[in-house]
Amino acid sequence: MAMATCFGSPVARSQSRGSILARNVRCCATPEQTTLRRSANYQPNSWDYNSLESLKTDHLSESQVNYETVKQEVKQLIQKETEPAKKLRLVDAIQRLGVAYHFDGEVMEVLGSISKSESAFKDDVLSMSLHFRLLRENGFSVSQDMFNSFLDNGTFKPVLQKDTKGLLSLYEASFLAFEGEELLDKARVFSSKHLTETKPALSPYLKGKVDHTLELPLHWRAPRLEARWSIDQYERDDAFEPKLLQLAKLDFDRVQAVHQGEIGRMSRWWRDAALGEKLTFARDRLIECFFYATGIVFEPHLSACREIVTKVFSLIVHLDDVYDIYGTYEELVLFTDAMGKWSLDAMQELPEYMRPIYATILDTTNEWSQHVLKVDGWDPLPWLKTAWHDLCKAFLTEAKWHFGSTIPSLNDYIENGWMSSSGPLMLHHTFTLLGEKATAQALAKQENYPSIVRTCSMIFRLCNDSATHSAELERGDAPSSIACYMRENGVNEYEARLAMHNMTIDVWKKINMDAFGTKPFPRSFADASMNLARISHCIYQGGDGLGAPDEEKKKLIKKLFLEPAGANDDKTFSEEGAFAKSLESS
Repeated sequence: MAMATCFGSPVARSQSRGSILARNVRCCATPEQTTLRRSANYQPNSWDYNSLESLKTDHLSESQVNYETVKQEVKQLIQKETEPAKKLRLVDAIQRLGVAYHFDGEVMEVLGSISKSESAFKDDVLSMSLHFRLLRENGFSVSQDMFNSFLDNGTFKPVLQKDTKGLLSLYEASFLAFEGEELLDKARVFSSKHLTETKPALSPYLKGKVDHTLELPLHWRAPRLEARWSIDQYERDDAFEPKLLQLAKLDFDRVQAVHQGEIGRMSRWWRDAALGEKLTFARDRLIECFFYATGIVFEPHLSACREIVTKVFSLIVHLDDVYDIYGTYEELVLFTDAMGKWSLDAMQELPEYMRPIYATILDTTNEWSQHVLKVDGWDPLPWLKTAWHDLCKAFLTEAKWHFGSTIPSLNDYIENGWMSSSGPLMLHHTFTLLGEKATAQALAKQENYPSIVRTCSMIFRLCNDSATHSAELERGDAPSSIACYMRENGVNEYEARLAMHNMTIDVWKKINMDAFGTKPFPRSFADASMNLARISHCIYQGGDGLGAPDEEKKKLIKKLFLEPAGANDDKTFSEEGAFAKSLESS
């Protein structure tokens, strides 16, 4: 349901409409005193909003009429497979290709039927590792002890060292570890070492898969991006099941068309808000924010969630630049206090340049709360207002460190950093309409943030720091986790980065326990939270995908939203590439 249909709700009983806020900004602005301002010299927006608004979503090929037929054929394929190892490989391929959401029942039935079959894989490290990973990530109770058959005096058997596919599967499984599972730590170190050693002797195809896995494990990858990569990989495998590949392409293009429609709507909203023109010092990153939102929830029926997260993240990026770059400490205190008051009167106390973003935050959040009340029958506004205020307080703490030239302890930094990452705010908005009304309402009544929200947001913070530390150090911004660790432990940057990487592994173990062990929340909540962590790895991998998006990040966005997977000939790919190129801003 489009948000535009959700006006007039009682949620707005004490709140003014966005148009009133906008008028108030224009009428009551007062001249600012001349203040020396910093600049981060961010690169301009890379995308042409005019072209994005004109994206056509009716370009799917005629083969789409076979979609339901192919889906039924794949369902039959799942049901008729009887050999346990082949069942596992089929489920793995379905998940990697991004179509598992069509076959939830069938997948759980398959895994349930082989959940006690580990004895059949005691000599097959590939199948045993896949068995462990698929069962754990789908909520079955499994123990690391199932790998004992591959040990000799407490270490992995030398015979495994040359089994490249088995090592790949073992490496992937090791990232599903819980805290205290030391055997899986050994598995990660062992498999990583020998995969690295065997790479020079591998075929280009297998070497590419090893590079991909060692670069970032599957469990940390954004599912939608992995689906696009897997389609290209499986297309090169002549032995791969053709019907499953056909379904993956058809489904990818159908979902892509939904996303293209959302991009057009988001572009129109962003241009109407005009914050890029009003706050010229800030990053204009709407499409990158949509890319991030799609990483959290990609399914077609979750358009509303995706659109509100895109809006919220776009506002956060601008607000972050107000706190990090442009605002004086006194102005930031005023804004933080105003966010706690959430009113037109509070806006009058703000400097002129702050009023448009304050007004847009209130308008967007009030409108979304009306939408949730109309669709789901409960009012999340108090919860969302608190989350916005908590984010601003965390931003203000970092500003205080900056203006005071203070480097906090690593513990203090991390405790503030998971909040300042903005992950909790985005997840709050996501949770409001994931189809779990009772759980969302229960969360809104809690004073503290759930553990999985904290830990996944901590991954967001650590990934951000890894990519932005050097640039922020040059600008003299607030310290990063890397800087805090260096000062606290008297080590160099390399050692600090290694320590933060190990911390990331440890935090993921806590996430795994929250998502697959204790399981206090529905799977949709756990998946959205983990996906926030996963897309954080992606957007900051190899550089700052928000501050300075490079050509590699642009290619990912094009492949995800602008280049259909179903194009089978070079001519079509060339034409789509030219089309994608035309959407870049000149």
